[in-house]
Parts: sequence; C-alpha cells; structure tokens
Amino acid sequence: MPRPPQHYSWLVSPYSAKTRSYLAYKGIEFDDRPPTLFDLGWTIRRAVGRPIMPTVRLPGGAWLQDSSLILDHFERAHPAPSITPPGPTQRLASALLDLFADEWLPMAALHYRWSIPQNEDFALDEFAKNALPYLPRRISRRLIRPMAAKMRGYRPHLGVLPATIPGVVETVQTTLRALEATLRQHPYLLGGRPALADFSLFGPLWAHLYRDPGTTFLFDEHPAVVTWMERLRSGDHPPTGEFSAADAIPAELRPIFECVLEDQLPWVQTLVDAIDGYCEAHPDATRVPRSLGQASFQIRGYAGERRLITFVQWKAQRARRAYEAAEGAADPWLATLGAQTPERAIPAIAHPFKIVDYRAVLA
Repeated sequence: MPRPPQHYSWLVSPYSAKTRSYLAYKGIEFDDRPPTLFDLGWTIRRAVGRPIMPTVRLPGGAWLQDSSLILDHFERAHPAPSITPPGPTQRLASALLDLFADEWLPMAALHYRWSIPQNEDFALDEFAKNALPYLPRRISRRLIRPMAAKMRGYRPHLGVLPATIPGVVETVQTTLRALEATLRQHPYLLGGRPALADFSLFGPLWAHLYRDPGTTFLFDEHPAVVTWMERLRSGDHPPTGEFSAADAIPAELRPIFECVLEDQLPWVQTLVDAIDGYCEAHPDATRVPRSLGQASFQIRGYAGERRLITFVQWKAQRARRAYEAAEGAADPWLATLGAQTPERAIPAIAHPFKIVDYRAVLA
C-alpha cells in the first residue's frame, strides 16, 4: 500500500495551516511532518530549491511547493466536495480573499509576531523545538535566532513601519469584525460549505494571531470566528451544504473587499507596472528579478513604502483570471464596492508568470 503524502509543516506557519486544514476537510490521509533544520536545509532545499514550508512529497516521489499549487493538485485529484463555488461572482470573491490572505495579511502576521515580546518568545520556542528537537531548549533557541532574525527582518520589506502600523492594526480589526458578522449568519464565508477563501484566511488568523499567546485576546469579541477556526483546524465539519444561492456575496464581507480594492489592488497595479517596465526594457528576459526595488503604498490611509516582490503578480493573476472568466457577470458586484470601472479594478497582466521548477518565470 503506498505511503500517504508527506506534508512538511510547522504549526506556526500560516501557509501550512491553510494546506493542513484543506487536506483535513477533504478527508485526505497525509503524514504531517515538522521539518527539522536538516530537513529544511538539505532534503527540502535539494527538492524545491529553498528551505520553505509547506512542502508536500507525493507517494511517487514528486514534490509540491506553494500553498496554492498544493491545493490545486489535490483539488484535481479529489474534486468532491469542491471548494470552488459554481457562480462566477463567488469564484472571483474567493480568489480576491485568497490574494488578500496570502499577500496582504502577512503585514499583520509579521507585525504582531515580531513586535510583541510574548509572541516573539513563543515563536522562538516553536522554531527551536521543531528545527532542533534533539537539543536542549536553551541551546536550540540560541542556534535558531538567525532564522528568527531573518523573519523579523522582513517587516520593513513588506511595509510594516511605524507610519503604517496603525493601518495594519485597522485592517485586522476590520477583517475580524467583518468575519464575525458573516459567520454569525453562515458556517462559512460563502454559505454552507468552505471555499478557497476560508482556508486562505484561516491560515494567518489562526497560525499567527490566534495561536500566538500575545494576540489571542484579539478574538475575545469574535466567538463565531473562533468556532469557524476550530472547525477548520480540527477537520470536524458539519455535513457539506451548498454555497449561497444566486451567486450572492454576503454584505457583511464588504469591509474586507474595500480593503482589497482601496489598498491592495492599487499596490498590485504598482507592481504590475514595474514588471511591465522591466519587460519592456529587457525584451529577451525569461525571468524577472525577485524584487524591483521599493515603491509607495497606502494601507487604510497610512502611507509608507514596501518592496516590489515580483512573485506577488503570480498570485494576483489568479484573481485576474477569475475576473476574466466571469465575462462581466461580476461587474455589478464590483460596482457596489465602488469600482467605477470594474474591468480596471483588478489589474490586467500583460506579462504573466508561470511556475517552472518551483520558480516564477515569464510565460
């Protein structure tokens, strides 16, 4: 009998929480393995080119990396029950929330984990016991500090600065209030069964903000969110229902989509413009650098700068494809959110990426 897929992950990893909760929902047997420092630096680096998680080794020996590609693979292999709504507007909404969770909420995750001493101490302990499980904790904590320092150092790259932290905090508060209002009406974000958006948002909210002891209090006034997270964490789901009828998007989610349209997508447009400029200046290029410098952005009205990390375009083009596949059906919903020209609200991609050998290259 073949071995089950091996899922390399730590509980402190938000993208791992996304994939783990998805596999549990699907009822897919898997071997959840906390990678040691050797696993990360040798086995996983040799397999996918970087010491990163989550990664999945399939029974045949092939490897998967990136939470979106992991879900894509298993969704093809195990299509029922589907996490893709049948309605084009709901599909777009789910894709936008996936983009928000994967590429915007990391600002909050980094801020709360590495700016609060209690959370930083907790994370150091988690890193140490997973990466170096056979050493005494006081020694493993000392040895793991360079990894923690690297994670802490990502804050300014993602725009977590004194000037923008109030906007990061407001985004989290807005997200939790909107989710609480929604989840009091429905067990999941888009009705009676989880969509991609549920797993994506669960990742950073549970693995960083809820599980880290210095920020658990953020959920004190959001019991419906806690119940939803526990359902996703445990895999103990009620009998699968259906997505909301008539391709409807809960009105209670509107504040999150306003964050996406007003803050995140203008930043994505800035990034896409920078990639377009690079490609026009380098017409023979097959790849784009991982970063194209710094650029200004805003979050809830607070201005700062963050690094133009080009991989984000690969995530954004998935949302753009969902918009194009809707063939205008989602335009009325986008208009209700304030998008005066819906076809331009989600940036068009002139130089799309594809993933080859675990790297984004020009398609």
